[in-house]
Amino acid sequence: MEAGSFALIAHDLKNALGSLEGELEALIDDPSPAMAHSAYVRCTELRRQFVQFLTVYGAGDGMRAHCEDESPKDLLELIYRSGQIRRLSLPNAPRVMMQVPEDAPAYWFFDQRLVHMALDAAFHNASRFARSMVTLSIREDNGFLVFSIDDDGPGLGAIDPSKSSTGLGTELCASVAQAHRSGERIGRVELRNRPEGGARFELWLP
Repeated sequence: MEAGSFALIAHDLKNALGSLEGELEALIDDPSPAMAHSAYVRCTELRRQFVQFLTVYGAGDGMRAHCEDESPKDLLELIYRSGQIRRLSLPNAPRVMMQVPEDAPAYWFFDQRLVHMALDAAFHNASRFARSMVTLSIREDNGFLVFSIDDDGPGLGAIDPSKSSTGLGTELCASVAQAHRSGERIGRVELRNRPEGGARFELWLP
């Protein structure tokens, strides 16, 4: 990570901590369940961003994947369940749908911890932009395992509605993808607009 990126992310995290401090101070004078819940959500988001930052920054000269035989469907279900839980606590959160075709691979070699972190970051990004729905899916394509996350938002290039985003999630996903290699094939991330509206994130693992 370049020094300039480091400084920008650190600045964004500092501002987010300041905002959280303000919410907690307000709770002292006027305790309310709604404000407490808002502070809790902000705290969990900050924790997630710090973990992303430490993962990318700590990689130094390159992130290394420790691949094992894993179930792509089981991993996708973890993201799906976190979306369901988020919707219970945040009524305005988008609905989450999971699509697993019958011919989807039952197992694949990948680093479950890193891929989970990347998909979690991509899911949170899609949830910020989605109007009502986020769709999770997996497939095999030309010898790659492909995780897809679709949203029905305004598409790529739209103004980010979140005030707490550092943009670190995109860098994390790219680093995780490139850490997965098989011979000369390297993992990659693809982002594009969907013809029916919204954006699609894809994580390709060889």
